[in-house]
Amino acid sequence: MFKIFDCHCDTLTKAMWSNQNLYKNSLHIDIEKLQCFEKAVQIFAIWLDEKYLNNAFDNTLKAIDFYNSQIKEYGEYISKNINENKLGAILSVEGGEAVEGSIDKLDLLYDKGVRLMTLTWNYKNEIGCGALSGFDEGLTDFGKSVVREMNSLDMVIDVSHLNVRGFWDVYEISEKPFIATHSNSYTVCPHPRNLNDDQLKAVAETNSKVGINLYPPFVDGEKGKIDSIIRHIDHIMNITGDKNMGIGCDFDGIAVCPEGIEDVTKLHLIYDRVREVWGSKTADDIFYNNMYGFFSGKI
Repeated sequence: MFKIFDCHCDTLTKAMWSNQNLYKNSLHIDIEKLQCFEKAVQIFAIWLDEKYLNNAFDNTLKAIDFYNSQIKEYGEYISKNINENKLGAILSVEGGEAVEGSIDKLDLLYDKGVRLMTLTWNYKNEIGCGALSGFDEGLTDFGKSVVREMNSLDMVIDVSHLNVRGFWDVYEISEKPFIATHSNSYTVCPHPRNLNDDQLKAVAETNSKVGINLYPPFVDGEKGKIDSIIRHIDHIMNITGDKNMGIGCDFDGIAVCPEGIEDVTKLHLIYDRVREVWGSKTADDIFYNNMYGFFSGKI
């Protein structure tokens, strides 16, 4: 089997809210399912449903506590050290609501092990506006200070979900590469959550990264066929090169999976197609090596 480095899933909070665990559950991802791979690194995002946003920071801390409890309980199989011969786990926050307009709270989340943050989800928050928020203004003054502080911490800035103006603010302000952990090509599928060609060129220029999202509405607006996923990979690779892309499946954050890919164990269907088209080295780079190289110095 091959190696995977998946840049985004919402399994952590979904398991917590449904009183399940990370070892074996009814979700798209668990430790047991990930054991089918030669090696796996999974970025676990803390995403808060709207009803939890009134106390976003405290609820984020609760999710961190749950994450740490799962690492401790299943430490035989999972580790925060991605170089160990176990499932490697990295913690992210999806949505800057978590910092509640406070740089001190951002610093505290970093101290507690959060290594990347998606600046917005679909809403408008203290940092900026989501791509589906209906607002087109860029980052707020606070949002610009968040970008600078994340640079200072070497905390990765995630621009998935951010609107176009906010993206360009990050591009102009950030002194370090950033990432769109789970975003596709707008040219291939014109959904506002996807990145246009100019944005993809900016990803390449800054040696930033983009992870392919498997959510069918972002893939082809239909069933999320593997052929459509391949078209996104082909188009993005032609702009960014094959070293600046990976996968960010969005498992357990998507209402429906791509055709034939019901959970993480079916990723071989995409890997095999990539290998057929571009060869084993490119497939291994996209599914593991590129993102491992990007994150290995930051964990």
